This record gives sequence, C-alpha cells and structure tokens, in this order.
Amino acid sequence: MKNALKAYKNTEKMTLPQDADANSVLLVVMEELVKSIEMFQANIDNKTGNNEKKSRGFSKALSIIYTLQTSLDLEKGGAIAGDLFRLYEFARIHIIKDMRMGLINRSAEALKSLKEIYNTWIVVNNSETSNG
Repeated sequence: MKNALKAYKNTEKMTLPQDADANSVLLVVMEELVKSIEMFQANIDNKTGNNEKKSRGFSKALSIIYTLQTSLDLEKGGAIAGDLFRLYEFARIHIIKDMRMGLINRSAEALKSLKEIYNTWIVVNNSETSNG
C-alpha cells in the first residue's frame, strides 16, 4: 500500500504522514475516490454543471481506481482481492460510460458499493485503533 500511496502522491495532492499505516492510507484514498465521483456526478450535466469540475472529478476518480487496482496483491489477497479488483473495474467502466452518456445512472450504482466498502474500512480502522 505504501507504493500505491507514493504513486498516488505523484499525481494528486494528498497529505498523510510518512509513517501512515496501510489502513489510514486506504481510508484517505477511498475518501478521495468517493469525493471525486461525487464531484463528477454533480457536474455531469453539460448545461448546468461545471465542465472543469466534471473533468477533474472524472480523471481523479480514474487515477485513484488505477492506484487501488495496482496495489492489490491478487495472489496473497485471494478472493477478497479479486472481488475488490472487479468492483474497482466495475466503477471504472461505469464512470467512463456515464461520462460518454452524460448521465450518472451507472456510476451511482458503483458509488453506492464503494461507499459501503469505505464505511466498512472506517469501522475496521476504528475498532483496530480502539483495541490497539
């Protein structure tokens, strides 16, 4: 995950301490992904939306998804890593389709699943912090 953080920091502004643990990194990256998709969706309409924000949210979301996908260890992570890879791919494909169509139908479904993962990680991180 540290390599993913380094790669992500090279393309996006993100502040984390150098000694941040993997869970903290994942939480920040997932939060940024959710915000990016929401910004993209809020500006999807070409008449009422802000094209710059739409494009920024779109490209940032795709960059984060790539970072998350490439940070997965599919051999060691087993079925969970495979499922996460497929979820990220699902989100990537639907964000691209929505950008082409000017709609948020498909990315909304992906965002819902990503938020569930994010909220689960918050619970896991909080329980580990309070126990550790």
